[in-house]
Amino acid sequence: MKFIPVLAILFLHINGSIIVIADMDSPKPAEELPAIKGLPDPFTFLDGSPVKTQDDWERRRDELKGLFQQYMYGHLPPKPEKMTIHRSEPVTDRETEVAIQDIALLLEQGEKTLTMHVRLVLPLNAKNPSPVIVQSGFGFFGGRSPEKKPPSGKPFMAFTKRGYAVAELQFQELAADSKEQARATGVYRLFGDDLDCGALMAWAWGMHRVIDALESVNSIDSKKIIVTGHSRYGKASLVAGAFDERIALTVPSHSGCAGSAPYRFIYGKSEQLHNIVGFTHWFRPDFNQFVGNVERLPVDQHLLLALVAPRALLQTEGTQDEWTNPEGAQLTHLAAKKVYEFLHAYDKISIRFRPVGHIPSNDDLMDFADHVFFQKPLSSEFGKPAYEEEKNAYRWNIPQ
Repeated sequence: MKFIPVLAILFLHINGSIIVIADMDSPKPAEELPAIKGLPDPFTFLDGSPVKTQDDWERRRDELKGLFQQYMYGHLPPKPEKMTIHRSEPVTDRETEVAIQDIALLLEQGEKTLTMHVRLVLPLNAKNPSPVIVQSGFGFFGGRSPEKKPPSGKPFMAFTKRGYAVAELQFQELAADSKEQARATGVYRLFGDDLDCGALMAWAWGMHRVIDALESVNSIDSKKIIVTGHSRYGKASLVAGAFDERIALTVPSHSGCAGSAPYRFIYGKSEQLHNIVGFTHWFRPDFNQFVGNVERLPVDQHLLLALVAPRALLQTEGTQDEWTNPEGAQLTHLAAKKVYEFLHAYDKISIRFRPVGHIPSNDDLMDFADHVFFQKPLSSEFGKPAYEEEKNAYRWNIPQ
């Protein structure tokens, strides 16, 4: 299947299926795009017309998704033609009061296959289907195959002790985190060379496939799906949340440049666009055209945050984690909050700062999830700014 950059909508019939392809024209190169000094306006279409209604926002949202795919992350691959789910027998860990089940997802596209491994951890004795947290582990089940490693619920206790299930996948199976090897692995082998997406979009795609599998698990509440990740995995979780409306809560943790932090506003010694493109395999191949041309990038990260709206969104940040630009993350939060206010989803967006370095805060995630799903009160620290507000970042406001 050929993936074509898109703006206009075209319907093609292929093998009896309707394939939606947007935009037959190639996107303009950076030097032909207009310079935008502040954060781009979420409430103005590319043709200059204003967003006035919530229906307008849905069309603007599709436009923004197209821009992120055309210029930064590459296009989200489609679902594979076939997915077969193989489930092991659950194992009970009485010490942590969970049931652990290893799941293999066999994905098929023509004659090509890809197997994803997922560890599902469920709290025992739950009276109702459990909310579930989808995340990636930093190693494959502790570095050993799931068959050889004795199953334990200890790594997941921050979540399961509060009644949440966890589905942990391994991003390395979808795209190796390596400039040299990424495009020779995972989703690229499944679909071939026509994919223009980088690893961040490939990892997000993997989270979506896990959600496909979870929808058939009776003990999971598919209306209460959370995606989260820390650092580079936080970037991928934010992309996943922006591109899949089944996700009820998105929680990027210290996700920094290409995640929650802006490209246009850099505070202190924070990572910038020219640094992040060193990870060439994370993005579409031509994203480096914006090095030295950041003002010509037609989007910025507040718009990625806004794509999650009106579903719930929490940014967790550390004021001592300077490289991730936490002050910039506050700016994108405040800008994205305008979209949430426009959609009357005031209580669905928040940010939580802690005086820490590059470490996650699962307690904050759980507190906000309890607030979103079970109406539990939040600490006043949620939504509390850590920095003086940047007054000149943008001049647009909520449509009246």
